Amino acid sequence: MDPREKAKTFRGYLQREGVVTLRPCAYDALSAILIQRAGFEVVGTTGYGIAASLIGQPDIGLVGFHEMLERARTIVGAVSLPVDVDIDTGYGNALNVYWTVKNFAQIGAAGVRLEDQVWPKRCGHMAGKGIIPTEEMVQKIKAAIKARDEENPDMVIGARTDARSVAGLQEVITRGVAYAEAGADYIYVEAPETLEEVETLVKRIPAPIAFNIIPGGRVPPFQLQELARIGVRYLSVPMVCLYPATKAMQQALVALKKGDLAGVAELGVSWAEFNELVNIGFWRGLELELLPKEELAARYGTTDIEEVMRRELSGTHRWRKA
Repeated sequence: MDPREKAKTFRGYLQREGVVTLRPCAYDALSAILIQRAGFEVVGTTGYGIAASLIGQPDIGLVGFHEMLERARTIVGAVSLPVDVDIDTGYGNALNVYWTVKNFAQIGAAGVRLEDQVWPKRCGHMAGKGIIPTEEMVQKIKAAIKARDEENPDMVIGARTDARSVAGLQEVITRGVAYAEAGADYIYVEAPETLEEVETLVKRIPAPIAFNIIPGGRVPPFQLQELARIGVRYLSVPMVCLYPATKAMQQALVALKKGDLAGVAELGVSWAEFNELVNIGFWRGLELELLPKEELAARYGTTDIEEVMRRELSGTHRWRKA
């Protein structure tokens, strides 16, 4: 699917009534692959997760435009699904937003989400946030749309507001309406506090409403059926890969420290299973197709891919407990 088709598909998801499109977030190419293999329709990126995995630091504006662009490029390239990219504040003023959106469109992003925090921004569930004037954000949205229209007119532009915890619900509504009227395709409200609030936002803002849910964060654990009932179209789940992966790594390292190698194996996939996830069969087949037959025969003793794979697996060991 080419970038325009991905963007069209993503745009169509936002128009479905009575359906909450889930946006599980990837922080690298592998987590994106796992999201696709699990059967989801859209992959999101998480600035929080990218900051943690790339530099091991919190989401407080320490990762910049070029680092996010490169990480997003690897995620977009790893999957065939539409990828909706977190572009923070656009990394500057309206001119920076224009350049940012052009570049993310050029790597094939199906959508981007721009936020109205003061830079350096921070995770929306953290304290100490600030927001820019509404008029400045409107200009950023218009700059994003201009860049979008030049590169991929079907690309989705999401506008996020962090006004709820800074200035209250009425300011969220005021900004949401202004951002929708400026042309944003969906409005992402950071950290709504009750289902009643969410329902009010759906009724008052003339664009699809989205937000996120983080385990232990500021948003209550709403039920998907309830969100669909009141008209929420889009729900981001940014830590669905990052937090479980972190816990599994902690547990595996504790097991290893105790000398329990079988325990380590129980917490993860096997060598063969992981190779299958990263598509080793494709590369083996390509190798057999493109490299000299004499070289392959010397390396593997055969040029039959199934035999190569069988021989490779025959020498592996099962670590897991019976």
